[in-house]
Amino acid sequence: MSKYVYGIDLGTTYSCIAYQSEDGRPTVIKNVDTNSDTTPSVVQWDEEGTVVVGQEAKDSGVLLPDRTIAFVKRLMGKSNIAITIDGRDVSPTEVSSYILKELAKQASQQLDDEVKDVIITCPAYFGEAERTATKQAGEIAGLNVLSVIEEPTAAAICYGVTRATENKNVMIYDLGGGTFDITIMQIANGTIRVVTTEGDHELGGKDWDTVVSRMLVDKFMEATGSDTNPLDEEDSEEFQQDLAIKAEKLKQALSNKQTAKQVLNFNGERAQVEVSREEFDEATKNLVVRALQLADKAVETAKSQNITIDDILLVGGSTKMPQIQESVKEHFGMDPKIFEPDEAVAKGAAIYAIMQADEQSKLREDEVKETDDNGNEVAVNQTTGEKRVLPTLSGGGSALPTIGGSAASVKVISVSTKSFGVKATDISDGNEKIFNLILKDDPIPASITKSFATQEDNQLGVELRIYQNSDRVETYDVDEDFFLGTAELSLAPNTPKNSEIQITLDLTEDGTVKMHAMDITSGNVVDAHWKPENVMSDKELEEAKARVSESKSISIM
Repeated sequence: MSKYVYGIDLGTTYSCIAYQSEDGRPTVIKNVDTNSDTTPSVVQWDEEGTVVVGQEAKDSGVLLPDRTIAFVKRLMGKSNIAITIDGRDVSPTEVSSYILKELAKQASQQLDDEVKDVIITCPAYFGEAERTATKQAGEIAGLNVLSVIEEPTAAAICYGVTRATENKNVMIYDLGGGTFDITIMQIANGTIRVVTTEGDHELGGKDWDTVVSRMLVDKFMEATGSDTNPLDEEDSEEFQQDLAIKAEKLKQALSNKQTAKQVLNFNGERAQVEVSREEFDEATKNLVVRALQLADKAVETAKSQNITIDDILLVGGSTKMPQIQESVKEHFGMDPKIFEPDEAVAKGAAIYAIMQADEQSKLREDEVKETDDNGNEVAVNQTTGEKRVLPTLSGGGSALPTIGGSAASVKVISVSTKSFGVKATDISDGNEKIFNLILKDDPIPASITKSFATQEDNQLGVELRIYQNSDRVETYDVDEDFFLGTAELSLAPNTPKNSEIQITLDLTEDGTVKMHAMDITSGNVVDAHWKPENVMSDKELEEAKARVSESKSISIM
């Protein structure tokens, strides 16, 4: 039985796990082997098939490119295959489960606790497929995922809980290693309400590293007088691995110094090259502009609600760069606050885990408590038979450790990061369009009902096609790239044209979308909760659980 619940920042480049101790203080659990607060989100299979997670996998990734996967978070919910190992396709979800499993192992060893109930964070722009894949990764790792919440929300919880008496509108500027989120929140009287959020899953510290790598190679070629670009040469894996490590270190050094040097070796040639912060800032300024443009979009949305920004919080390791701090200050005319950039997300998730464990340990209407075949306490809905694992902590039954500070009184009101709608014909022009019911930035959970009509006499049924997009618009032209799922509603014989079809879309706090549709004429109904693309079926999930549970692994180094 567990002593604590945990928050996990499952990052694109680095991951982190935290818990809330008995004194009410959220605490990051260090990697015991590296004494670092974070662990590289890199997974590797050695020649014997042993799974290696973390720094060792990162340091040798270029040498074993076909057996190493990094930045897997960018593939979550978008692809079924992240890497092929010994003829077997491995999904992004399974890869992520190895990272989560190792984080849980590190925490378990240091706290002498069974890591079971967790909150996992995700980028604010993640849709249902990505969130479902994230939750499944936790399940494969043997965890009970209480919820999947947005990274900026977690950071704001960490900030807001310790300042619950303040009433402020806060921008969370979250630039991590592989993703960027901008979120505006209102913190008032212990309530944290998300106003709006924007994100770019192709923007992060990795992009700055890529620029630095090119700069180092250009300077190396200039210093040696070589016309050969090492990046274009075959058999340059060792050089590229060394370059990747040195580029990241040089970038980090430029956060504290005006110039930094690195020594490069290739084909018997050696040169020490120097990069100034001024050169670095100039070469990467287009990346800064991309981030600020998204921030401006969020600010405009907030302004439309008469909300102005009081504080700007910088979170994510890449916000340590002076370039970011200075550009935000200049652009918005206020000094940003650097708030535990590497730890805030995991700590906020740990605080939220306490709140969710408290809420989810309570039986709901029509539920009874039972024990499943694995010895877990579960709540069983007597009407539907649906089961959910109850958070259980030492002390007997569903319980919680002492909650310190003001965490117990904090309420989080999040918003939808997408708009969700149904495909229908616009009677004004006869064209098919998507009519959004739930709009981006609507508070969640949300439940919206709208009436539509049949198009022909004697229709036998209606195909209900649901879409999601990232804009807050009432309608838009049909784009199959935004397709989410479909269901069939059967109609009664002789149903006349223009018969009312009532459609309800529900969006839960964890991003799950459900649909209820009713033919008002006959009373026929259909309920749908479809499986998004690129997430595992129940069978695939169970197979992955068995595979990961039995996998050979070594400690993070």
